[in-house]
Order: sequence, then C-alpha cells, then structure tokens
Amino acid sequence: MKKETLRTNLLIHLFALAHGLVVVLFYQLGWTDEIALTCLTILMIMLVTRTYRFPLDLSAVMALLFCFAGFFMGTHGARLLRPLAESVSPVLANVICTVGITEVIGWATWFIASRKRVEN
Repeated sequence: MKKETLRTNLLIHLFALAHGLVVVLFYQLGWTDEIALTCLTILMIMLVTRTYRFPLDLSAVMALLFCFAGFFMGTHGARLLRPLAESVSPVLANVICTVGITEVIGWATWFIASRKRVEN
C-alpha cells in the first residue's frame, strides 16, 4: 500500500471517529456542535488535499462546498433516522449521520484530489 493511500485511509477514518465523538460529547454537555464539526471537516479536507499536493485555492472551495453539503445532509439525514434510532439513544441518529457523511466527504475529497495531482 502506498504511503499516501495509508495516510488518506487513516485521516478519513480518524476524522470520522472524531466527528462522532464530538457529537456525543457536545450532546452530553448540551452544546451545539456545528462550529466544531465544521472546523474538523475543513481540517480533514485540507489534510487530505495536501497529501496529494492539490492546489490550496481549490481545496478551500472544496472545503466550503463540502461543509455546506455535509451540514444539509447531516441535518436532514439525522431527522429521517431519528424515529428509528431514538429507542436506542437520542443522539444515535446524529452520530450515524455524522460519521457516514464524514466518510463520504473524505472519500469524495480523496477522489478529486488524487486525480488532479499537481507536481511542484
């Protein structure tokens, strides 16, 4: 396995885990998690794109678009899952959506960045 591939796998999975933990922790504290999740998402996107030497300006645009998409999909996805997951835990729907969407955003970032590599 290439070093870049291993790094990307670790980054995406660890950030998905971190997103899930933030959701649980902030729920327990009664805080809103939007700012923390947005910062984590931007950081993940920037680290994945830097791995492939993707241009910074395009990375920033991708981060902005993916943050909006992630917020929209996470909010509405959790709303759809809530009736099914609430019997187990009131925060479970949010965790499932957050982790899943973080993985999707991470792999979409990898897909774009790894194909548009810029050599310096």
